[in-house]
Amino acid sequence: MGVKVATSVGDGGAVEMTRDELRDDIEAGSEAGAKRAKVPPLVARRCSRGVGVGDVGYPALDGVSIPRHEIDRRIANVREQLAGRGLEALIIFSSPGSLRFGQRGHVLYLSGYEPYFGDCMMILPLDDGIGAVLVKDAADYFPETCTWITDVRDAGDRVAVAGEFLSANGLDRSSIGVAGEYSVSPTLYSRLLETVGPARLGTASDILERERSAKSEFELGCLKKAAAIAAKGFEAAASFMRPGVTESDVMGEMERVCREHGSQAFPHHTMVVSGRDEAHLSYWWRCGPRTLGPGDPVSIDFGTMYQGYCCDLSRPFVVGRASERQKDVLKVLLEAHHAAAEAARPGVRVSAVDEAANRILTAAWGDQDWWGIGHGVGLEVHEWPFIGYQRIVDDGAYEDRVLEENMVVSLEPTMSSPDTGDMQIEDQFVVTGSGAVRLNTIPHRITEV
Repeated sequence: MGVKVATSVGDGGAVEMTRDELRDDIEAGSEAGAKRAKVPPLVARRCSRGVGVGDVGYPALDGVSIPRHEIDRRIANVREQLAGRGLEALIIFSSPGSLRFGQRGHVLYLSGYEPYFGDCMMILPLDDGIGAVLVKDAADYFPETCTWITDVRDAGDRVAVAGEFLSANGLDRSSIGVAGEYSVSPTLYSRLLETVGPARLGTASDILERERSAKSEFELGCLKKAAAIAAKGFEAAASFMRPGVTESDVMGEMERVCREHGSQAFPHHTMVVSGRDEAHLSYWWRCGPRTLGPGDPVSIDFGTMYQGYCCDLSRPFVVGRASERQKDVLKVLLEAHHAAAEAARPGVRVSAVDEAANRILTAAWGDQDWWGIGHGVGLEVHEWPFIGYQRIVDDGAYEDRVLEENMVVSLEPTMSSPDTGDMQIEDQFVVTGSGAVRLNTIPHRITEV
């Protein structure tokens, strides 16, 4: 039985309707049908053109809503890349998570469906006359309204599904790409390679990595909203922080306030690290029971999520008054931050952005092997392009990529020393021809509390 999405009110009283029943009712009576089903007329007009109720947006498991025109744009772009490589279909894997190898975003980006428990799979054929397939994750929880795909399968043998799909659609001798292969087990990938054939199956994750790197207006709006929510979290921290509270207390208050303002999740640990003890600061990604005291430096690095899109921001705080040394460090960090943002233009390699920041840091504090100044941000909190990680040569995701218009990058110069504690400034920027533009208005300062 389909998921009930609307109530139709007629002579016989209220009747629960599935999505397909609702579409049929609306198409039969256009706006009159929409009125009976309590659907806005705009939706009815779209349905009467054969687009479907989902044109308004596909609410995924965590409330993600992707407009239909946005989905259409993404699929058209990916199919263009498939055609250019001579690929007849793309098999896409995703698994829960928000870091480099979790990649919740690949299937979500094209389908609207997000995995919750275990891997999921989507097959997108080049031929738009062949329907796409979505294989759910192991949780087997699925709201029909989250996706435009009608051929949805239960979790099971994904390799068998892929083999049967290719055979049934005459693609069993075609070249096939696979994206998100790093999200599945070596056993599954080996079976897929055997089923499709080593000569016909090739990795094509870079198609989606590059497609997702440049953001649309819809995506930029989501990223800006996530940052605006995070600003409320920093304000909450400043109001709440005082001697006697713990790092975990501050984290809890920030996350409570951000939830109230619409954050769907926190894409990485909310990091509240305090004091000057190097042993404690080395665990900067965790919050603990450490109690804040007078004069403590506090570094906060966290993110929020809106419509599935993440932000990743960092600001320094001091319980009391900032020292002159801390103020001097902030000036250098901001100079490096601005230099990197100015360098981040279309056609520039990410290594040049890294070098722009490193020149400032090295001039101030010497060669401390500065590297890894930033990364992309989107459906994943850490995604492409990665800035300053090109020394990692065994993974193409870290290559020295060329920036493109509308890529979103996080820039995060950092300094840690015994007299200042951890200090970091992190923001997201959108790459434009005149330099990178910051996606938030959170003040660049040491907040004294």
